[in-house]
Formats: sequence, C-alpha cells, structure tokens
Amino acid sequence: VSLQLDEEEERRKRRREKNKVAAARCRNKKKERTEFLQRESERLELMNAELKAQIEELKQERQQLILMLNRHRPTCIVRTDSIKTPESEANPLLEQLEK
Repeated sequence: VSLQLDEEEERRKRRREKNKVAAARCRNKKKERTEFLQRESERLELMNAELKAQIEELKQERQQLILMLNRHRPTCIVRTDSIKTPESEANPLLEQLEK
C-alpha cells in the first residue's frame, strides 16, 4: 500500500512540475505577444502621424496650386483646338500628376 502511495505521489509531483513548466511557457508567450503588440501599436501610431502630416502638406500644396490656377485663369487664352467636350475632359490636374 505504501508503495502505491509513493508512486501516486511521484506521479502527482511530475504532473505538477509539467504543469508549472507549461504555465511558465504560456506566461512567457503571452508576455512576448503583449510586447509585440505594444511595439506594433507604437509603430502604427508613428506611421499614422507621419501620414497625417503628409496629408496636411498635400492639402497645402493643393491650395497653392488652386490659387496659382485661379491667378492664371484671367490671363489664360484658350485655343479652340484645345477645347474638349465635357464628356471627354478628364481632370487636368490629375492628368499632370499621372505623367
């Protein structure tokens, strides 16, 4: 009977030890995942801030280009051979940007 109790106790010890190791491994994985997500979050926040700054720069550039076009319009002479119909006319600013 004593031998069976010793074996049972030994099995419980091994099971507890395996469980302890598995729990430690799980905690480490969870910690690594949390750290990764934190770094990823910081990287994305930085990228977001950079993109927002770029958007603001592009909006200002667009405003300046619109002002330049509006200043040029009164002095602009449109030749009849360059007039396009509204159906075939694309946005000239976008055409220039695509080139």
